[in-house]
Amino acid sequence: MTISGSKAKWLIGVAAVSLCVNLFGVGLIAGHRIYGPGFFGPGGPDGPRRGMEAMIAGVPEDLRPMIKEKFEAAKPQFQAQRKEIKAARDKLAAAAEADPFDPAAFDQAFGDFQQAMSGMGSIAHQTIREILPQIPAEQRKQLVEKWSKRWGSKSGDGPDGPPSPPGDAPE
Repeated sequence: MTISGSKAKWLIGVAAVSLCVNLFGVGLIAGHRIYGPGFFGPGGPDGPRRGMEAMIAGVPEDLRPMIKEKFEAAKPQFQAQRKEIKAARDKLAAAAEADPFDPAAFDQAFGDFQQAMSGMGSIAHQTIREILPQIPAEQRKQLVEKWSKRWGSKSGDGPDGPPSPPGDAPE
């Protein structure tokens, strides 16, 4: 049986995509075997940190319980704000996908999303503001230096001012 014309082109395209997917899968398996589980992102020993893990990275051991306690106390606020962010993100996605596209609805949804993100930052700011006075000045200076190195800033200030809180909200 011979296949010709558009069916042949279609079959060759499917075969090429299948080959690419298989090669990608083999590459993932090989990378996992060679570099270990951390190679593929969070969860590995060298993967990016998030939440509380990011917040306490580099913090002296004696300060960690106090920081965890403060963020644990704010956890309900963070969780509520995460729900607002998700709702705003869903609304933004719906506005972006709408047909016909409504620029005013998109702008409103984007503004709502920005406001929800800002709310998360405000909760983190307030929590950090409660923590910092309880840390001796020399240790605060060391924390700022570590955060600055982490975000590629030589001084304590980045291009938009002082460093923002590390990572997402606590998990």
